[in-house]
Amino acid sequence: MAGVTYKCPHCGAYLEFDPESGAWRCPFCQSGFTQADLQPPEASAAAQVAYHCPNCGSEILTDETTAATRCYYCHSPVVLLGRVADELKPDSVLPFSIGREKAEQTFLSWVKTKRFVPKGFFQEAKLDNVSGVYYPHFISSCDLQGTVDGEGRQISVVSTARYVVTTTRHYHVRREGSMHFEGIIRPALKSADRKLSDGIHPFPLEKLEPFSGAYLAGFLAERRDMEAQDIQEDVRNEVAGYVEPLLADDLHYDSYNVTSSADVTSLDSRYALLPAWVITYPNAKDPAHPYYYAMNGCTGAVCGKLPINRKKLWAAGVGVAAAVFAVGLALSYFLF
Repeated sequence: MAGVTYKCPHCGAYLEFDPESGAWRCPFCQSGFTQADLQPPEASAAAQVAYHCPNCGSEILTDETTAATRCYYCHSPVVLLGRVADELKPDSVLPFSIGREKAEQTFLSWVKTKRFVPKGFFQEAKLDNVSGVYYPHFISSCDLQGTVDGEGRQISVVSTARYVVTTTRHYHVRREGSMHFEGIIRPALKSADRKLSDGIHPFPLEKLEPFSGAYLAGFLAERRDMEAQDIQEDVRNEVAGYVEPLLADDLHYDSYNVTSSADVTSLDSRYALLPAWVITYPNAKDPAHPYYYAMNGCTGAVCGKLPINRKKLWAAGVGVAAAVFAVGLALSYFLF
């Protein structure tokens, strides 16, 4: 992976990518630079390395100068594992467009909309474990030939003085179509939590950039541990499920029964890094199992399991039941 450390041409400090402006900024002299301004050093001078968490098994990419860090899943110390192989270099990267401060504000605003969260559960002062992470994904596009085949039924009823005549006409139904799908996302990490990962979709894939290690400055990144063929069968099954809804949606029969088939003629999967803010919040009742939340690094969509205040939920249920009972009494009074 052609990952290098980018330094400020003015003062020599390390540069960080600023999602808000889309530029690289120096935290010391406040200078700003575009990608064209950056002059990376020789690849041999500073290559990216992978750190392995001995506690939960996560792998994190960072620059060679990092001597120690913490796992953003379990916060355990991690140690140097080795260099990133060239074959693991992503094809593209989707840069962050939401900075850390805005991510924290968005998360707190999201929590405030949840009525049944225990009072005082979230405190801004405890949001110290917020990490910007580039997650590995495969983004697939495919072409297929779809077919639906079956029977359509048209029913008419005519009443006479003596009989009711029901006529059922049967039609052979067959439709074929060529389909193209793009932007089908699958995690390229075996340990990925699919509920969290899928919960923050979609990503603005039209903003993907050719991969550059400069985008990783100031962030963490996971490397993939899966191959494209590992996810392609799942992609085929997904697109096959679209054939019947697309080809049979406008059939104008009273009823029909069809079967569908799909022949995927081409399938291409690209390796990309997609941005997410990972938020770890302490669990006072069970410190060994903190709460995990993920936020889309471009749209701000949040996914994660919140604790429930059962007293609030019970009180709300009682209130709704009382309101329904009162409405029922009022209606019975006026109607009867």
